[in-house]
Amino acid sequence: MNLITYANEDAIPKIAQCHIAAFPETLSSKLGISFISSMMHWYVSASNKFLFYVEENGKVIGYCGGFLIDGSDAYGSGSGMTQFGFSSAIFSFIKKPWLLFHPELRNKYAFILTNIKRKMGLIKEQPIATQKLVFKNEPLTAGLVVIGVLPNLQQKGIGTLLQKEFERKAIEMGAKRLQLSVRKNNEQAIRSYKRNGYYIQSEAGPSYVMIKNL
Repeated sequence: MNLITYANEDAIPKIAQCHIAAFPETLSSKLGISFISSMMHWYVSASNKFLFYVEENGKVIGYCGGFLIDGSDAYGSGSGMTQFGFSSAIFSFIKKPWLLFHPELRNKYAFILTNIKRKMGLIKEQPIATQKLVFKNEPLTAGLVVIGVLPNLQQKGIGTLLQKEFERKAIEMGAKRLQLSVRKNNEQAIRSYKRNGYYIQSEAGPSYVMIKNL
């Protein structure tokens, strides 16, 4: 039986290894395990965020991260994790300058510039993460940020197990709705989410925003 374990800081490096195996061509994976580990510390930075995983023989075979969209954060998950991984990203780009031309990066120059300004203190906002929850949205929504499974174990029920735990955790935290973003060309993932009760609410560039009401 695969058991769910909630991550602490010590577990993050082995979750990062699973991320690289699950998403080998993404910019984050190309930047390396140090960057991913730094970025993933966002999930353990405050009580409205969570990261959990499934382990087998000491190896993480699947993981999932999300957060309660409750007003505690000045901005979304992408910017939050970018701030946590900022220094490591700079070091990785110095070592691998060709990644500056990675397709993902070319589409995010405005996003990157905004986060550089945040890091330099040129944009005044509330902290990246706080311990005080301030409920603002209605219905209260939990965002599924990432879910990854080792390639050789996909379509073996691990992804469904992780989705069910995400839903259980969201309900425990008081959420009434689930939300995620998925690439339009990721047909396998879209079918999986639809089987688990999600529907497409809107489009956001190359992605769909999918919703599930609880």
